[in-house]
Amino acid sequence: MRCAQLRTALSARLDGEPAGVPDRRLDRHVARCAACREWLERAEKLRGPQLADAAGEPPADWTAKLLERLGAEAPGAVGPGGVEDEGAEEGRPGQGDDRRTR
Repeated sequence: MRCAQLRTALSARLDGEPAGVPDRRLDRHVARCAACREWLERAEKLRGPQLADAAGEPPADWTAKLLERLGAEAPGAVGPGGVEDEGAEEGRPGQGDDRRTR
């Protein structure tokens, strides 16, 4: 089996899905293959902060941190000059209220 196939199985195992490959085989490969070991370590680090809490919701500060990294503001945030973001109003078509604009 190639590294790419084993990494797919490792990814599935990280996500709690069936890996399709025995754990023993995956563990043995990771122990022998430095590239897959490094890949798994990076995947575990990336996965940690992105895990949802038990309720299935992201951590409270997740959205704010993401928007900060993207250089954006949260919906409803007060923008420059103290003006509220226009997209914050509820019931705006296309914002999850199931109304369509024509």
